[in-house]
Amino acid sequence: MRNALLSVIILISLIIGASTLTRGHQWGDDFAWYIVQAKSILSGTTDEFMEQSAFTNQQSTTHVGPTAYPWGYPLILAPVYAVKGISPLALKLPALVFFAGFLICLYLLMRERLTQIESLLIVALFAFNPMLLQFLDQILSDIPFLFFSTLSLLLMTREGNRSILRYILLGAAIFFTTFIRVTGILLLGCFLIVEFFRVLANRKARGTVLEIIKGSTIVCIVFILLWIANLLLFPSGGESYLSQYAELMQTAKAFIPAYFNIFSYFFGATQVWKYLYYLVFLFFLLGAWNRWKLEPAFILFFVLWILVHISYPYWQGPRYIFPLLPIFIYFAFQGMKFLIGRLPEKYHPAVQAALYGFWILIAGVFLVQSSLTAYANLRNQRAINGPFDPYSTEVYNYIKEQTSPESVVIFFKPRVMVMMTGHPTIMSMECDRIRKGDYLVLSRKVGPNQQIPPEEIDTCNLPLDQVLKNNRFVVYQIQK
Repeated sequence: MRNALLSVIILISLIIGASTLTRGHQWGDDFAWYIVQAKSILSGTTDEFMEQSAFTNQQSTTHVGPTAYPWGYPLILAPVYAVKGISPLALKLPALVFFAGFLICLYLLMRERLTQIESLLIVALFAFNPMLLQFLDQILSDIPFLFFSTLSLLLMTREGNRSILRYILLGAAIFFTTFIRVTGILLLGCFLIVEFFRVLANRKARGTVLEIIKGSTIVCIVFILLWIANLLLFPSGGESYLSQYAELMQTAKAFIPAYFNIFSYFFGATQVWKYLYYLVFLFFLLGAWNRWKLEPAFILFFVLWILVHISYPYWQGPRYIFPLLPIFIYFAFQGMKFLIGRLPEKYHPAVQAALYGFWILIAGVFLVQSSLTAYANLRNQRAINGPFDPYSTEVYNYIKEQTSPESVVIFFKPRVMVMMTGHPTIMSMECDRIRKGDYLVLSRKVGPNQQIPPEEIDTCNLPLDQVLKNNRFVVYQIQK
C-alpha cells in the first residue's frame, strides 16, 4: 500500500513536471554549451569544440564559462540530440527521468531513518515542490546531479551488509556525480573521512579495520578507473573553475548571508514563506545537533558543500543548494521529532498529528501551486521564449544564410550563437574589441548586459552598416 502511494506521488509529480516544460528556454547560455558538447560527442569533434570554446573565452571581454563542462551531462543529452537535434522540449525530458530516480532514492534514504508516513511526506514535499518542478524547464545538469549525489549518500550511509558490490556501486555513483559536476568529488572526501574515523573507533578490532580499509580501497579504485576512462575519452576543460577562487575570503563574506537565505526558496519567494523557513531552520539546527554522531556523512557533505560554494564568485541562485535540500529537510524533521520526544507522553499523539498535518498542508500548497503553473503553461501552448523566439530565429537564419561560416559574430550570449549558427562568436563590452568581429548583434531589450546597448553604440565611432532590425535585435556588419 505504501509503495503504491509512493508510485502515485511520483506519477503525479512527473505529470505536473512534464506539463511545466516549454518549447523555449530562458536566456543564459550555459545550457547552450551543454548542447554543443553533446553534439561534439556525436560527431567526434570534441577537440574542435575545445578550440572553439577557447576562442570564445580568450577573445571575449571576460570568460563566459569553463572551456568545457564535465562531460557527464552532455553524454546524457547526446542520445536525445541524435534523435531530435536542438529541440528544447525534448532535451528537457532526461531531467524528468532523473527527477523520478531522485524521488525513489530520497524515499529509500529517508525510510531507513524515519517512519513510512514521514518518508512519504518528505518525498511529497520534493515531488510537488514548485521551485524544483519549474526548474525541470532548464537544460542544466542540476537534476541529474541531484539524483547521483542522493544515490551516493544512500549507498554511503545504508545500514546492512557492506558487500563488494555495494562498494563498487558507491565508487561508480560518486564518479558519475563528479562526471556531471566537479564538486561531486566532495562525496568521495566525505566517505573517506567518515571511514577514517571508523578505523580510529575500531582500531582494536583488526578484522573490522581490514574490512573498512578494503571497502574504501574498492571505492577509490572504481572511482579512479572510471576517471582515467573519462580522461582518455574526453578532453579536459574544467581547470578554469579553480581560477575563479582568487578573491576567496571577500566572496565568502558576501555570500554567507545569501546562501543562508536561499534555502527559503524551497518553500517560496514571499516574505511569509521566509518566516516559515526561519522557524524550520531552528528545527534543522536542533536535528543536526541531535543526530550529528549518527549522520556524520550528512554533516560533512553539508558543511563542505557550503564552504566550497560560498567562496565561488558567481551567484547561481537556489540551484547550487539542491543537493543539500534533502539533508536540510531531514534534519528539520528530526529536530521536530526530538522536541516532541521531550514533551510529556500524553501529548505525543496530538503533537505528532499536528506535525503531520503541518507538512501535509505544506505539500498540499505545493501541489496546488505547481498544478496551477502547469495548467497555465499548457493553456499558453508551452510558449516559445528566450533564445528560441521568432525574433531570435530570424537573426540566426540571417547569420547562417547571409554570412560566411568564418565570420566572427559579436553577441551578448556567444555560446547560444555558436549553438544556433556554428559561427565563431565572442562577447564584447568594449568598443575596440568589437573590431575583432565581422558582425555585431545587439539586443534591444537587455540594456548593458554583456554588450554595449544599441542606443550607445554610436559613441564607439565604429564603421557599422545595419543589415537587419526587428523588435528585439539589430544586426550590423562591421566594415573592414
